[in-house]
Amino acid sequence: MKICFLVHNLRQDNGAGVFSRRLIMELSKDLYAETAVLTTVASGADHEQAILHGNRWRLLGELWHIRRIIRGCDVVHALDVFPYGFIAALASLGLEKKLVITAIGSGSILPLYLWQYAPFMRWAYRRAAAITAISVFTKDEILKKAPSLNITVINPGVDVQEFSHPVTGAYDITRYKPYILGVGQLRWRKGYHFSIRSFARIAPHFPDLHYVIVGKHYTDVYDRRLKNLIAELGLQERIHILQDVNGREALAEIYQNAELFCLFSQNILHDVEGFGIVFLEAAAAGLPVVGSKNCGIDDAVEDGKNGILVATRDPEDFARAIMRILGDEKLKREMGIRSLALARDSGWEKRIGEYVSIYKDLIQ
Repeated sequence: MKICFLVHNLRQDNGAGVFSRRLIMELSKDLYAETAVLTTVASGADHEQAILHGNRWRLLGELWHIRRIIRGCDVVHALDVFPYGFIAALASLGLEKKLVITAIGSGSILPLYLWQYAPFMRWAYRRAAAITAISVFTKDEILKKAPSLNITVINPGVDVQEFSHPVTGAYDITRYKPYILGVGQLRWRKGYHFSIRSFARIAPHFPDLHYVIVGKHYTDVYDRRLKNLIAELGLQERIHILQDVNGREALAEIYQNAELFCLFSQNILHDVEGFGIVFLEAAAAGLPVVGSKNCGIDDAVEDGKNGILVATRDPEDFARAIMRILGDEKLKREMGIRSLALARDSGWEKRIGEYVSIYKDLIQ
């Protein structure tokens, strides 16, 4: 069998890239399949061709090249419908190839709310032989605009060993201890402008506590917003934005040394948190977690068991949830134990088995 994957990137500094690379690696291994991987952003991964241009006209100009690659494959698997599912459906017209679309997040939801894209996205979804979504939230958001679709939810997995037994010395994080942790690109939907205000409410109660944010630059505007907010609150010595964390080993060590993980994700005009892989990574490190309700994080956290989910955009509510855990050592320890149990039940072997079942049904 040969599978053609169309994805944005396979880089390991973002959730979509981490998920895409692991999914492709595990599927090719379990199905003994060859792969052709078409991406927008190159990462240097095996069998990768960065030909899915970000410019829509250049992307359409590559359509015949993409079609030639698809012609030699048995299954086409696109991660997110825009633009990858649409391009896969268009390039495979008349070739009788099985199309699988996996909805990760905004790229599978937001275009359905844009009149110029919505008809084409619905067409691509209908062309798919199988549709999966990485969370119940993502599935439900798609069904609001395309209610007739049959979508199977398969959550992402996590490598527990990677985060429960990190390589020590990969990153010098000791100077910030004790600290709470947030991980994710510096963009509006991650809600750092809310969580920083939450930390300002927490700081007087925990005078030694720091807040570490691990995230890469996304826009200059948001970077300035966060720096100005930190300065306005007088927390320059206690809030640390780390953009120099390179590699999974360094990230694992930062997780391991934290007291608690928190991310106040927001839905910004249908730009959403599709799942929240960082919550599973934190769980694998044995951390209690605090996050937002009414997004993909609902699937990544057992509310009230391994952490607390907050339903509002109120930084005060988010601060109270964090203080409740940090102020109760017994609760913190119990939630950390439950986090590790959740992560162990969310291993990649289990998740890939669900994808393999779908593939076998398609092939038969």
